[in-house]
Amino acid sequence: MLPAAQARDWTLRVDGAGPLKVGMRFDTVNKILGEHMERVPSGQRTVPTCFQVTPADQDGILLMFVKDVLKRVDVTQPGIESERGVALDDPEGQVRRHYGEAVRTAAHPGRPGAHYLTVKAGEGQYAIRFETDQGRVAAMYAGALAQVLQEEGCQ
Repeated sequence: MLPAAQARDWTLRVDGAGPLKVGMRFDTVNKILGEHMERVPSGQRTVPTCFQVTPADQDGILLMFVKDVLKRVDVTQPGIESERGVALDDPEGQVRRHYGEAVRTAAHPGRPGAHYLTVKAGEGQYAIRFETDQGRVAAMYAGALAQVLQEEGCQ
């Protein structure tokens, strides 16, 4: 029998992905995913209260935990879509078509022609962000607004 996480759709939502929801504690997430994840040891973290981990058996997802609470989900490989059907390598215009006037665009500092397309949701506590390069979606991540607005993961 497959763990519940493998049997579910891993669509990226503003509040999580697949069976995971922002706000879940690490132990809960780990149980849902079949007890295969380990915390990054504190001595190996850039920021003592933050770490990121890729779940076993779920390529393409990176989970960010702050103070042991899930705060952000990153899509790192093709094959996973947002709740409105946007995927890595899609044209920037597709994000605008699917999310409409809710999209806020900002230039990516240090990368001419690259953009952040951000959609806030849930009274502003959640967001989904599409990072584009040369007119195509290069990265997407979602979760708690403060962590989604960080250019890098744990910083």
